[in-house]
Amino acid sequence: MLRKLLLVGLVLLGGVAWAEDGFVSLFNGKDLTGWVGRTDLYEVLPGGVLGFVAGERNYGNLMYHEKFGDFVFRFEFKLVPNGNNGLGIRATAIDKDAAYEGMELQILDDSGDKKQHLKPYQYHGSIYGVVAAKKGFLKPVGEWNCQEVEAVGSRIKVTLNGTVILDTDVSGITETPDGKAHPGLHNAKGYLGFLGHTMPVQFRNIRIKKL
Repeated sequence: MLRKLLLVGLVLLGGVAWAEDGFVSLFNGKDLTGWVGRTDLYEVLPGGVLGFVAGERNYGNLMYHEKFGDFVFRFEFKLVPNGNNGLGIRATAIDKDAAYEGMELQILDDSGDKKQHLKPYQYHGSIYGVVAAKKGFLKPVGEWNCQEVEAVGSRIKVTLNGTVILDTDVSGITETPDGKAHPGLHNAKGYLGFLGHTMPVQFRNIRIKKL
């Protein structure tokens, strides 16, 4: 029984049990080794937490140096009121807008009083400007959330705190709801990382499994 448990490697994160077999940590909890881009806008906080440095003019991408194609990505995040960040995937470049040069999966406080005017495709878990995610599955602001992103070919699935909030195939999308060009939407491979937007969003337990 013990051997079986070790092989499965279950961990309990925010009430969700996930098998960790085959996953590799991307953040060592001590420094930004392996990460490139706006490293000046992120800091390592106590407890192995990665935090964005708040500031009205602070915008920038923190990308892992390696490109990924098909993968399962798992992480935890904690929001502040009106908190806003993003997860960029399959981005063609480190310093360009991943929402268009790849895909941006929104990380956002849906309950924020300054966020109630947004379009459906701008709320948490959505592919920004392209596909809206289901709302109502974030934990209260200040608590840790667990998220999994699975990207296999053109299928993108987002699971938040144990509930699938987005499951879509982008292969047939030629026109987007926001009416803008998203040349990176169909990228097979690219950079992955966090897209800071002024607010002190925090992350931990950042890990990936290549498929």
